Amino acid sequence: MKFLNFMEKRIDPFLKIELTDLAKTLAASRDLKVDFAFHSYFRKEEDTVTVSHYWTRLLDESKKDGMKSDIYLRAFGNLHFTDYQAVNRYLSEVGTMNAPSFRRQIFCLLEDMRLEKVSCKERPGMVYAFQARHDLFHRRFRERFSYHKSKSEWLDALFCAFYLQMIGKPIALPQPIAHIKPVMRKAVSEYPNAETTADIGDLAHIIGNEIDQELGDMKASYLIMYESLNDTETDGASMEEKNELISDSSKQIDDKEEKETHQEKMPSWHQEQEQEGDNFLQFDLDEGQKTDLIGEGERKSESGDQALASVQGASKDSEGSQFDENHMETHKSEGTVPAGENFGYAEINKNAKAVIKSAKKPGPNDLQAYKTLKAKIQPVQKSLQQSIQKTIEQKQTAPRTDLHFGRLNKKLLRIVTDDNPRLFYKKQEPSTELDVVFSLLVDCSASMYDKMEETQAGIALFHESLLSLGVPHAVTGFWEDAMSADDSEQPNIFLEAIKYEKSLLPGQGANILQLHPEEDNRDGFAIRTVAKELLKRPEKHKILLVFTDGEPSAFDYSDNGIVDTQEAVLDLRKKGVEVIGVFLSNEYTQDSEKETMQNIYGRQSLIIPTVEDIPSYITPLLKKLLYRYLGA
Repeated sequence: MKFLNFMEKRIDPFLKIELTDLAKTLAASRDLKVDFAFHSYFRKEEDTVTVSHYWTRLLDESKKDGMKSDIYLRAFGNLHFTDYQAVNRYLSEVGTMNAPSFRRQIFCLLEDMRLEKVSCKERPGMVYAFQARHDLFHRRFRERFSYHKSKSEWLDALFCAFYLQMIGKPIALPQPIAHIKPVMRKAVSEYPNAETTADIGDLAHIIGNEIDQELGDMKASYLIMYESLNDTETDGASMEEKNELISDSSKQIDDKEEKETHQEKMPSWHQEQEQEGDNFLQFDLDEGQKTDLIGEGERKSESGDQALASVQGASKDSEGSQFDENHMETHKSEGTVPAGENFGYAEINKNAKAVIKSAKKPGPNDLQAYKTLKAKIQPVQKSLQQSIQKTIEQKQTAPRTDLHFGRLNKKLLRIVTDDNPRLFYKKQEPSTELDVVFSLLVDCSASMYDKMEETQAGIALFHESLLSLGVPHAVTGFWEDAMSADDSEQPNIFLEAIKYEKSLLPGQGANILQLHPEEDNRDGFAIRTVAKELLKRPEKHKILLVFTDGEPSAFDYSDNGIVDTQEAVLDLRKKGVEVIGVFLSNEYTQDSEKETMQNIYGRQSLIIPTVEDIPSYITPLLKKLLYRYLGA
């Protein structure tokens, strides 16, 4: 679980899943990735589409339409209708001309408007999202026009006015750029006739050639487009020229939207950074190859693709500080759970390693502590056991003939002779056994420090009840060794407190007291790992319960971990396993966390409001599950 996340601003992972599915469908590509970045663009070489962070700042529902419009433009428009050879030619030509940033962004704007027209013609259902985009941008560019005009940033103001002219909301130009108005009107009237990217390039040149040298260049960056290395037409000499270093050039600033400029020199600064602009906490150097970005300064968010891959587990002792030498000897690794061919691990877990450990033999103190715990939950457990056994007896003694429902018998004369005929029967005797198996997966992250004692009571109730009814089960604690996790490997510990084959033997319950708060939790990986053994079980009905007190949080997991966990749950349900999330809440739990847990596990989730309520909530849950499969 994450601590102190009340100030965190993040992307809704479930919205990201929706946008990713939409993009993959439009692009007809299973490998296409969707991410959020400062600008929206399509990166052909990386098979990536980005959605602009501008939409996330909006508070109303229109932001979703704006995000969809970015997906339409990139995953459908750019991918299917943009000629990247023409893009490369244009970008190469304007590099040596005056106002290169303005020329590039006008080109991007015209191409986006062309793609809107083509997309709406091919897919009329996109019209609504593009109209919402125009409405939002109308307000934005009117405000930005006034801002740039007040700062005498004439080409920035001209760009905003150009967009407003294209959507039919013209605005008067100030004197320094008023002479460009006729050219702008002509370009807007002619752009609907531009059928290709090359035509758009020619039209952008016409506009750019009207720009006077004294107007300078655009300061802000509104649009961006990548060149495509796969479609380049440059020869070897030009490629060598493109790879020259640019240590003598300066970088265009990104956007001056009401932010401060800081003059303080930082130790990691370089002469490349010596310009005004939005440089707050931005220490990256730009020395190297010439960038292929339009409107340089794009800040890309963390990538988190969900491409499936396989990971081969390897047995390895954790190097975390919580294990002393004696502890490690007792908990020696028994093996790992490699990724199966039909139950793949997400790319985000490619370096996660499952380290399986067996519970050590409980000592006298543990035995005595469990005896006390067992006495505490015994009244509830006995009541549950008697209720289930009574139901079994009723099913055994229930009549099998002359019923109101079931199979139709051959004695049909009673339809005429009886006022209330009983014409049905049941063929076979009901089963007196519960053909079901349980797996309890317990979050042992550090945030469980104030809930573990009550959680152990709930698990003890499960164990003793299932033991009395002869139902096999397993209890596994999981956590990630945060001290040893790095870019190359993330060890995940699985402590098998109770194994399936030993769950019905006496003296196993005390092992659950070895579950303690440890470090991080990689829930999606843990679910996939324990599921491999669960799927091998011969029982007809399989149930996995995940006890957790918060969102997944591990090395390089973050929001992508929420998506990964949801995918793991959905994959397992498709294989016939019932997955139930048991969320252990408290007074400090945020509503967003509860909503996230419900989104991950759907309707099959149980939120326990306080740790003191764990036993009282566990009892009806277990009773409901056992009744469902009794005699099935």
